[in-house]
Parts: sequence; C-alpha cells; structure tokens
Amino acid sequence: MEVVALILLLPAFYLAADLIHRWMGVGSIAWGSRSSPKIALTFDDGPSTHTQAILERLRQHGVKATFFVLGSQAQKYPELMERIRAEGHQIESHGQVHRPAFFLWPWQEARQIRAIPGRFYRPPHGIHTPFTRWLTKAAGKQIALWDVESKDWTKQDPQALARRILVWCKPGSIVLLHDNDQFPQTLAILDEILPRLKELGYQPVRLDELETRPLTWREGLMRASQGGHERYFIKNKVERLGLGPFDYLAVSPCAFPGPSQPGLQKGEPSLEVHLDSVRTPAMTQIQLLREGRKGFTLLAEYVQSNPEIRGIWGISQAAAGLRVFGFHLAPVTFLQRLISGTASAWFLWLYRGELPRRSLPSALLGYSPREEFLARWLKKAKAPENPQ
Repeated sequence: MEVVALILLLPAFYLAADLIHRWMGVGSIAWGSRSSPKIALTFDDGPSTHTQAILERLRQHGVKATFFVLGSQAQKYPELMERIRAEGHQIESHGQVHRPAFFLWPWQEARQIRAIPGRFYRPPHGIHTPFTRWLTKAAGKQIALWDVESKDWTKQDPQALARRILVWCKPGSIVLLHDNDQFPQTLAILDEILPRLKELGYQPVRLDELETRPLTWREGLMRASQGGHERYFIKNKVERLGLGPFDYLAVSPCAFPGPSQPGLQKGEPSLEVHLDSVRTPAMTQIQLLREGRKGFTLLAEYVQSNPEIRGIWGISQAAAGLRVFGFHLAPVTFLQRLISGTASAWFLWLYRGELPRRSLPSALLGYSPREEFLARWLKKAKAPENPQ
C-alpha cells in the first residue's frame, strides 16, 4: 500500500516542484535591480550556425550578452565557444542535451547541470524536478530564469515580437532569446531591438553585471502573475506612454464610469490612467514627477488627435498624487471604493511588501476634462527645449 501511495504521489511532487520553481521561479534569479536601466540579453541552446550572426549584431551595437550553451553543441562548435569568450560574453550551462528534466534520472540531471562550468544553470524549458534545486546547489551554481520571453521560437511576425519585448522590458529584466538555427526569428528580432533598447535608455550587460538576488515567495507570485498582466493589457487595449526604462504611465480607452463631474459626464469616451506597479516602487519622488510629466506630455498629443476623448481619469488610493499633474479630485461610490481599496491592498503587498493599514487614504477619483488637460499639457508638448 505504501508503494502504491508513493507512486501516486510522485507525479504530484514533480508537478509542485515545477510549479514553484519554474512558473513562480522561487529561489531563482529572474531579474535584477529595478532601480537601474541595466538589462541582460540571454541566448539559449547554442552554439549554432546562427552564433556568428548573433555575435556580429551584438558587436555592431556594443552589447555584451550571456550564452546558456549546451554541452553537445559546445563539443560540435569549439571554435564558436572560443569566439564567444574572446568577444567578452558570458558563458553558462544549459545542460549537456536539450532534454526536459522530467525525462532524466537524478544522476543524469546532475551531469546536465555540471556540463558547462560557470555560476548559473538554466534548465531546458526551465523545467524542474524535485531534485533540480538541490543538485544545482550541490554543483555550486544558481538557477537563472527570465522575466521577458521573446517567443522567438514561434512563427509570429518578428516586428510584433520585438515590439512586445520593448513593451514588457523593465529595469533589471532578463530577456530570453535563442541561439538556435531552427529559430530564424531571433536575428530579425535583434535587428529591431538592439538599436531601440539603447535609444530608450536601457543598458544591456552580461548577467553577472546585474545586481540580482533569488526570488522570494512574494516575488514568485509577481512572476507567476506576469501572464495575466499581459492578457489584461491585450483585453483592455492598454498602451504605455513611452517605452523607456522608467516610463510608468499607461492608458486604456473606456467609457467614464462616473460619478459625473464638471466637464466629464458618466458614459463619455475617456482614457483610464494606469500606474506601473513594478517600476514605481523603485523610483524616487523626483523620478516619478519627471517621468509623469513626460508621460502626460506624450498623452496630450494623442488626445489632441482623437477628438472623441472627453477626459482622463483614474480611481485609486494614490489618486491624490494626480493633483500635482493638474487633476481634480472627487469622491467615488462605495462599490468603487471597495473594489479599488481591495485591489490597492493586494498590489501594495505584492509589489511593495506592505500590509494593509488603516492610515492608508481612501480611494478617490482623479480626473481632468479634455480642454483642461490639453491646455495644461499640449503647450509643454510643443514648447521648444531650452538650449544647453
């Protein structure tokens, strides 16, 4: 009976290990400091016949990256391994062969982890067994995952994939790409993102140059919620106001939910303001003010070109902060206050680690009618820059 029970429980142990350590990433490296514009581009599966083309693009843009290589490929292309090292890139282990850990005995997985010397190990597909973390620690390594997946292994349009990377890249991000001749999308994606990342203010570096630490359980929940966050953006047509490292404002089109206010009536076409819960905790008050002004200046140009938009608004416990940007404040209904307060309490804990407090302000409506918003921000958008 005990043997039967163990056999039945074994799949549950494997599933739990993969859920906690791959999907959530608890205990792994998945991103760096959110207060620095440094990010790490990482390439799995190589070296390959695409390695030289990847290296040429990285060299052209002065970018250093990290290659998680396979032992079998390293043996096949020793000259490419030497070239990766010679050009100053970091080399880490992706195992001996690209086989999911589910299909390896523990002693085989141990050999996988030790296939390539280095500080980090990235399991193929990120898949974990109940033994992966113990074996990695025994090898003196750290699991390295990611927080931005390029999806270069799909057949999607590479320009759309590049745009997606730029939208979801954040300070400290670890971007997953591939050095694999079966995925031709990667080269086209690099052609798009390498110049843009630097233009936007990001600093691509090697993984060992990021300020990293293992994810806590709370941060694991943050990582697990990323897919839902992206689906929410798509469903509600949320657009970021700027793609720079610290651009924290986004808006989505909707009918103004009310209560009706002077210059903005319930049901009128409007834009809801969203604040980035990942970026803002790591930003100073001066940064928040500067980047907020930049975001609303960009938004003014969009509002001017869309005359159907009658106002800008947001409901939050942090709505009082919109006053500095010229927004009016107004009370909300009990239901709006309840929904916003519950959401704010969750996000405060998830992204800041703060527990609910009675001293927190009640949710308020911050709003700006179209004419007032344009009068304040369109002049800033058109104003010439001061000479240096």
